[in-house]
Amino acid sequence: MKIVKCIISCSFLLFQTSICFAGDSVNLSVAPDPATGCNQFRIDVALTEHSTLGVMPAHCTDRPSRPSRFFGGDMKMNSQVTNKFNRILIPWRYSPYGVFSNGFFVEALIGVEKSELKSASGSSANVTFIDTGVWLGYQWIWHTGLNIAAVAGINHLTQNSIDKNISPAESSNVSDYLNQQTSTNTHVGGGVFLGWAF
Repeated sequence: MKIVKCIISCSFLLFQTSICFAGDSVNLSVAPDPATGCNQFRIDVALTEHSTLGVMPAHCTDRPSRPSRFFGGDMKMNSQVTNKFNRILIPWRYSPYGVFSNGFFVEALIGVEKSELKSASGSSANVTFIDTGVWLGYQWIWHTGLNIAAVAGINHLTQNSIDKNISPAESSNVSDYLNQQTSTNTHVGGGVFLGWAF
C-alpha cells in the first residue's frame, strides 16, 4: 500500500503542472539529515515579489548530542549522552531574482531551541537557547514547483535558561561535554532543502 501512495504522490508532483505550477505563494520543504534522522522541516509564504516569511520546526526524541548537524553545531558527539531536542526558527528570505525563481538569496533567522541532555551515569542538563543566524544560499526551481536550495551560514546560540545536575560519579569528559553543549556559542553550518512550491 505504501508504494501505491508513493506512486500517486510522485505522479501528482511531477505531472500535474497546471495544479502545482511554481511561483504562486507557498513552498514546503525538508532538509533531510540521514546521519541523525533529525530532519528540518519548513514552510515559506511569499510576502512580496522578493521576500518570504517562514517557520521551521524540528523535534527529535533521541537526537545525538550536538551531532554534525545540517544547521550548525560542532562535529563532536558523545555516545554516553542523549538529547531530546526541539527547535523553531522564523526565517525571512530576500531573493533579488524573485522568491520562487532560480538565483541567490539571503536569510535572517530568529528562534528558540531546547535540549534535554542525559548521560548514562545520571547527569542531566536542560538548556534553552535564543537562536539567531544569517544564511546565504542558491535555489534551483522547476516548472512543476519542485526545488532545491543549498544554504550555508552562521548561527549564534545565546543561553537563555539552564538547569544542570552533574552526578558525582560522572566522568570528567562527559562533564566537560555537558558544559560545552549548554554554553553560548557561535557556529557555522550548511545544508540542502528539498521543496515544492505551489
